[in-house]
Amino acid sequence: MFRKITFFSLFSFFNIFSIGYAQFNPLSLNGLAKKAPSHSLAEKISILDSLSFNEKEKLKTPQETMRTFMLAMEKVKAGSNSAFSDAILTLDLSQIDPALRALTGRITAERLVNTIDRLAKINFSHIPSYEEGPKWIFRKQTVTLGENLYDVEIALNRTSDGVWKFSPETIKSVENFYSSIAHLKVVDGVTEYHNWRSRFKDKMPAWTAEEFLVLKKGQWISLIVLLFLSISIFALIRLIATAYLSFKVSQRSLDLQEDSQFKSTLPFGLLAFSLTWLIAIRFLEFDVGMLEFFFRGSYILTAFSSVWSALKIVDYITLHFKKITSGTGNKFDDVLVPMISKSSKVLVIALGTILIAHSLTFDVASILAGLGIGGVAVALAAKDTISNLFGSVTVLMDRPFQIGDYVSLEKNLEGTVEQVGFRSTRIRTPYNSLVTLPNSVLANMAIDNYGMRRVRRYKTFLQLEYSTPITKIDEFCNGLRALISITPSIQKDNAVVSLYEMSTSSMDILLTVFFMTDEGKIELLERHHFILEILKLAEDLGVKFAYPTQTLFVEKHQG
Repeated sequence: MFRKITFFSLFSFFNIFSIGYAQFNPLSLNGLAKKAPSHSLAEKISILDSLSFNEKEKLKTPQETMRTFMLAMEKVKAGSNSAFSDAILTLDLSQIDPALRALTGRITAERLVNTIDRLAKINFSHIPSYEEGPKWIFRKQTVTLGENLYDVEIALNRTSDGVWKFSPETIKSVENFYSSIAHLKVVDGVTEYHNWRSRFKDKMPAWTAEEFLVLKKGQWISLIVLLFLSISIFALIRLIATAYLSFKVSQRSLDLQEDSQFKSTLPFGLLAFSLTWLIAIRFLEFDVGMLEFFFRGSYILTAFSSVWSALKIVDYITLHFKKITSGTGNKFDDVLVPMISKSSKVLVIALGTILIAHSLTFDVASILAGLGIGGVAVALAAKDTISNLFGSVTVLMDRPFQIGDYVSLEKNLEGTVEQVGFRSTRIRTPYNSLVTLPNSVLANMAIDNYGMRRVRRYKTFLQLEYSTPITKIDEFCNGLRALISITPSIQKDNAVVSLYEMSTSSMDILLTVFFMTDEGKIELLERHHFILEILKLAEDLGVKFAYPTQTLFVEKHQG
């Protein structure tokens, strides 16, 4: 039972977080939607981390950077989405949230090539080929969108890595630049870049591209549609989860009320809601600032709801194993299930806190490094707590007793085990007091467990009066042996009935028997019946039991 509970708890926990972290992590978002471009691990590293020698060669001059970008986008136009990695390589995304660089880079590359293709056909010989020099500006101007004026540019500058990339100002302004000339056709000799989004936008009315309260009208409509879609998915997932949970509860007779079943599926609906936003928000073509706002909010909600969902799954698994352990005779499993449940929740919350902190853009690596240093001090300060925790593990693994067992420990301590916790074990003494023992101490004690006896010994001396005839004594002993032979709860091969001693006031018969039970209550009941039978046998034979007496002789003097 211990292995099953541990396996399923850990399996469910790591399954939840393998999905929750690997798929919800913005750095791996290209795995969320089949239509989104997929980047290999090597491509992500080249985008987000230091550049290799070959990559630096592609970016060593403004001319080489522009050539790298345009050739990559020509391959994308031909249908090779994998070429996006080279195009993104030419963009200076240092001022973009690291979690959004891959997504922002792809959208920026699409807007940038559509903008350049409407301005001019690139002649690479007109672009500077110096490795060190001033910022090179391809185009810089002021554009009008609605009633607003915006400064826009397409420029290349040298980064701290010694390579040339499209400037951060280009990244920020390319959306406005493209919007201002989107109505123009591409220049002669240039193939226009199309994807399913651009084809869809071409079929939309012109008024959808007009700005209204910061966003375009088409984007407002898309947000409303997305909201209704997310709410529908939220409700659908809750209904499906509730139906499945109700089926499992009725099938396994779990202790979960009908109203609680629907309430407990809230985190799963919330997770589906946030995932819908996390996947769909990338297709609405927001500018960098607005994309980061919606994306970050969706990611935080996804992280929170995934942790909440994991905790609910732990609760469901706990209910399942509580049902199993309630039908077993091993009371230790009743303690084991809550302990593993609490441990799983602590682990879920710990990893969930890291996931949520990551979603809030905290530097998790630095925090963990700081905790590692501080953890040494905490470990020294909490060494007793840690010792008790390992003591608890030892008690759980060795199982020297069960709940309800009567145990005898060192220092004349004995009693019935009532509770086994993370830190300590509680024992009820014969005086009805409660003794709390730290598990680290208990793990090093010699434990005499009366509750694990396969048989229970009963030993006594039957004291007969000296006036009892010898034949009666022998007849009484034979009667005791016959009584033992017909009592089913007594072992027959090791019972002892023998005239043992001639004490000061009685003839003592030794009686030793073993009751075949491991429960104290049954032993007392069988002993009660056996003693009554002994008394009936003595009464039938006329044998009387002696009791301590003292005879005084008084000498009377005459005279």
